[in-house]
Amino acid sequence: MQLVRINSATLIDSVKAGIAAGQAAAWAIFGLILAVDATLVTPPGTFYKMIGMALGQGPSADVYLGFLMHMITATVIGIIYMIISNSVKKLYIRSVPKGLATGVITGIVVWAILFLPLNFGLVQPMLQGIVAQGPQAPMFQLAEKLLTLSTTILAGSLALHIVFGGVLGFIGRIATSSGEILGEQEQEQGR
Repeated sequence: MQLVRINSATLIDSVKAGIAAGQAAAWAIFGLILAVDATLVTPPGTFYKMIGMALGQGPSADVYLGFLMHMITATVIGIIYMIISNSVKKLYIRSVPKGLATGVITGIVVWAILFLPLNFGLVQPMLQGIVAQGPQAPMFQLAEKLLTLSTTILAGSLALHIVFGGVLGFIGRIATSSGEILGEQEQEQGR
């Protein structure tokens, strides 16, 4: 694998492009996450609430913390994606299909190394603990429903990560191509 030497200007451009790509991808699936809640007949923001609950927040802050953590995570993923894309010659995004392909692969990798461990290591045990407390436990019905739908949620989360990755790669290509245009203009002006 051939690495391209990345200078500080390229690093800053990669970080900016990564922020834009990560945020665009996060906002793109935000609406889909709410649509999934509606389809599963769960309260809006249930996904975000589960993240907040897994992090030990109280009921009033769960959804907000979960949403914030999701947006921060997407931004960090976008930054890492763009730094790697701009640093590894074979991964440089020269076309929309390459951006989509590398983005989708990134989405699947994130699902495998981030979502699955969080789901099986934190969320599922938390939901099982709520159900074990019995029907008098707060959130019992929602926890029971989410456990019943866990296979559907797992498949749906993979689909959402694929969409996330596709948007990430597409925006990454736009950012890369705009940088190429600016670079060409600077070269022409220097002649």
